Amino acid sequence: MIDRRSLLAQAGVAAFAAAAGPVVAATSADARLAGLLQDQADALQQRYPDTGSDESGRLGDRSLAAMAADRAASRQALTALAAIDRSALSARSRDDLDVARFVHATLDDLLGRYGFIDIDLRPSPYVVNQMNGAYYWLPDGIGSRRSVNTPAGRDAYFASLANLAAALDHESARIAHDAGIGVIPPDFVIARTTAQIAAVRDADPATSALIAPAVQRGGAGFPVDRAIAAFRQQVAPALSRQIAALEAVRPRAVDTAGVWRLPDGEAYYAAAVRANTTTDLAPAELHRIGLAQVADYTAALDTSLRAQGYASGSVGARIAALNEDKRFQKPDDDAGRAAIIADLKTILDDARSRLPRMFSAIPVAPIGVKRMAVAVEAGSPGAFYNGGAKGEAGNFVINLRSTAEQPDWRLPTLAHHEGIPGHHFQAGAVDSAGALSSFRRLVRFSAYTEGWALYAEQLADEMGCYDADPVGRIGYLQSMLFRAARIVVDTGIHHKRWTRAEAVAWMVDNAGESPVPAQREIDRYCVYPGQACSFKVGQTQIAASREAARKRMGDRFDIRGFHDVVLLGGPMPMQTLVGAVDRWAAGA
Repeated sequence: MIDRRSLLAQAGVAAFAAAAGPVVAATSADARLAGLLQDQADALQQRYPDTGSDESGRLGDRSLAAMAADRAASRQALTALAAIDRSALSARSRDDLDVARFVHATLDDLLGRYGFIDIDLRPSPYVVNQMNGAYYWLPDGIGSRRSVNTPAGRDAYFASLANLAAALDHESARIAHDAGIGVIPPDFVIARTTAQIAAVRDADPATSALIAPAVQRGGAGFPVDRAIAAFRQQVAPALSRQIAALEAVRPRAVDTAGVWRLPDGEAYYAAAVRANTTTDLAPAELHRIGLAQVADYTAALDTSLRAQGYASGSVGARIAALNEDKRFQKPDDDAGRAAIIADLKTILDDARSRLPRMFSAIPVAPIGVKRMAVAVEAGSPGAFYNGGAKGEAGNFVINLRSTAEQPDWRLPTLAHHEGIPGHHFQAGAVDSAGALSSFRRLVRFSAYTEGWALYAEQLADEMGCYDADPVGRIGYLQSMLFRAARIVVDTGIHHKRWTRAEAVAWMVDNAGESPVPAQREIDRYCVYPGQACSFKVGQTQIAASREAARKRMGDRFDIRGFHDVVLLGGPMPMQTLVGAVDRWAAGA
């Protein structure tokens, strides 16, 4: 959910050049690879126009035929990349080659299975669920990120509405197809998903994410009645057909949460873990790592909680008590929600002022804070970052279904993760990296993006954001515990065959999560297997690379330079990141 919006910043380019080490003359192989990757970037943007780069009104083709064509295209791309002599490339171009190979190999693998994957490399076995599908992702993009201020822009907007209906129908056909090969979402996923689709269909169109932002951006001349008619005549019937497609397979659904029950499910999970973590860590090893990290953060939290007077019971029980502490809760009304948003803005402003301690001159674009769409709050995570349209601010989007689920002591870490120095700051750094190719700007890796955002929480602590806020620092430690616990429950569900109820109970008992948000989180892991592991795997690897460089460089180590390598080097798998940091530390 990170877009590339900002213009080239000279300070960022200079910082990247310094971080990359001595300038190496481009080879003919470099030039050949650069041309090939530009062609591949253009092809990926054609295949996946939902990235926001396309202003024609096109949306991604979600049909089975498109899935097969996409796999064929990735196979052709791999053949072309195999013809490049890696030994003839400069170090930076070798990174570009390795990234491209990983992307296309992952797409080839997972497009040959079932479900859904795109250039985010975040697979889901169920093409439509409570966190995925055209109904979930596309309305905000169509309404908020398409230009509607010109006749051509408005034409593209209405084309998008028609194409949204087509996308929904393509997905509905795939629901039936996948059910035919034994891939049916769990019954609790179908129940939540159909309720959310119905909420999108039945809400007042004029206030929906599809239309309301377009009206606001288009001004008095925007044809509201035409938009409402298009929704009712095209989109709403397609939403009804999608509900019917899910209801048709519901009698065959079970409540088993793990993908192990699906055709070749264990192999699917291993592939999903690799796509999300960009490592070869096996599920069993990840489970062991998660348990060890849970133990470490539990010990740290025990000390911090005792210092605040929470000394009785398990750490999970004490965190649960902190969740219920009325001192840290806002009223569950519009005023309370507005107060939470105001607090988050203050936290972001404070973090922005501390950036020079850790970073070079990387530009920081404005960031907004807004409430998540009410229709999807019940099945969504606590927050996410959503990049704005070109020239517009990105947004930290927070789930305010219940203010009790967003107590004050959790807010700082949430803001650092989604905003500064997390996703929003990271997106601005990629925008400012002038030497980065179009291909590297386009592709994304959960371990890199989510790993950075979790590492950013660690940086906030190191920047002094919690020096006068010991309860807020408990929120930071609990966030780390929560992400370590995610590894345990994700591998528990999909590898060790835990039930949904077992996973929820483990999360409540060991991570201090309240039952309702814990249930929502577990349901998320059920439909995005492996993705929950990416946060902590990425953060752990980034932190380990930093400490390895510090040990190797001694007094020469500069944390600003390290962050330039990681951020301005662009999205990359963890193995590529380790190599880039090693070269920087060696002065190569």
